[in-house]
Amino acid sequence: MHRLRRWFAASVIALHLPAVASAQPDPTQPPPAPESPAGPAAPGQPSADPPPLDRVPTAGPAPGPAPPAASGGAAEQRIEELERRLHFLEKKSVGPTGAADPKTPEKGAEKIADKGGASDKGAASVALAYGPDGVGIASADGKFQLRFRPLIHADARFYLDEGTNTFLLRRVRPAMEGTAFEFFDWRIAPELTGTPHFRDAFVNIRLFREIQLRGGKFKPPVGLERLMGEWELPFLERGLPTNLVPDRDIGVQLHGDVLGGTLVYAGGIFNGTGDAGIGGNDNNDKKDLVGRIMLRPFQPTFIEPLRKLGLGIAATRGTHVGALPAYRTPAQTTFFQYSDGVSAGGTQRRLAPQIQFYWGPFGIFGEYTRSTQTVVAPGISTRLTHQAWQVVASFFVTGEEALPTTVTPKRPLNPRTFGAGAVELVARYGELKIDDDAFRSRVADPTRSAHKATNWGAGANWHMARNFKWMIDFEHTSFSGGGAPGDRPSEILVLTRLQAAY
Repeated sequence: MHRLRRWFAASVIALHLPAVASAQPDPTQPPPAPESPAGPAAPGQPSADPPPLDRVPTAGPAPGPAPPAASGGAAEQRIEELERRLHFLEKKSVGPTGAADPKTPEKGAEKIADKGGASDKGAASVALAYGPDGVGIASADGKFQLRFRPLIHADARFYLDEGTNTFLLRRVRPAMEGTAFEFFDWRIAPELTGTPHFRDAFVNIRLFREIQLRGGKFKPPVGLERLMGEWELPFLERGLPTNLVPDRDIGVQLHGDVLGGTLVYAGGIFNGTGDAGIGGNDNNDKKDLVGRIMLRPFQPTFIEPLRKLGLGIAATRGTHVGALPAYRTPAQTTFFQYSDGVSAGGTQRRLAPQIQFYWGPFGIFGEYTRSTQTVVAPGISTRLTHQAWQVVASFFVTGEEALPTTVTPKRPLNPRTFGAGAVELVARYGELKIDDDAFRSRVADPTRSAHKATNWGAGANWHMARNFKWMIDFEHTSFSGGGAPGDRPSEILVLTRLQAAY
């Protein structure tokens, strides 16, 4: 740095050398008269002091002779002044730590910051976090968010009678969701097990909690247990009534909750899909109308035991044509299917009343579903009504508050703090009955399909932490008919699961 200063000063002095040289006395001329005492310069005479740096003299004869000592002093003064100015400029452009002063960014950096570029200001306004809600990136004001929320279900099934014991990946869903401009939400949830496909893909406009608009592929608002997230289920698999409601469908719905959840409503128009259908492109111009209302009449009161009592009802109506579904047990074994050549050929209606109640560590919910569908076959057209119901109860032995959503243990599993997590006991009973006309009209084979399935189960859930759970269930399902001859053998098995869900 010292050499740089000297070089810079010498360069400037070099520009002045002709003027300095012209001020030296000619050796062939007689020496000048002695210098008079110091005093103010005469009018029209130059001052002995050097000119300011912003007024550099040009080469040529000097206005008047100067003593030899004046030229040397002027050079030294110029060098010192240049060093002082250079030092001042360095302090101005370099902060105390040796880095560029952030308070004086270049104009180019200011433009990048204005456009949301990689400036210091932009970098400081973004937060990256990993927590119970997954991996998230959010702006400082929270109006823009991106969340990665994976779901993994590692299962095992062990049959106590007939069946193949197996380990399997039941679900692997690397879901992503986000928020933009504070009021716009979106979610994408692909399923990687089996044939990869999108389970959820929708956009939600959330200007107010009371009025929201959702469009895309998602769960139609029908079945109570179906609307629960796969990570929130008390049992590994849903009960029999979910066979009679749609799984996913493509459409648009208006929904919201009023007075802090006292009234929750949803209504929409969908392409339409059969029982337990995933939904996709429609094969006819008719659309399904779907609606659901859940009322918590005691939510705004101080009657604590009844505040979480919910009464709801859902209904659908649409015209369906094409393939008809098969119905499955909680172990995902088919117990009823239509004969070959039978298809949907008309209006389908569903009605689904439901109830739920939670108080302290105890929770219970029940639902009834009725599905009526016109089915056709060569020379046959009949209207069938299938019915199903179930009751599911749960109790937290460790005292956590029972909820229809994810539960956070009071003391998550941690050997250092002797945390043991939360333990939940669950029980279920339900049945699904097939319309007898399905067998009388021969659209189903009584030697291959059961008239009725009755299921009961019990289990325990170990909530090790909010995002990790170990589950074990005992499932027993008996059948009326479906054998050749007589009843189909009962299905008895133990299911277990390790869950990671965000």
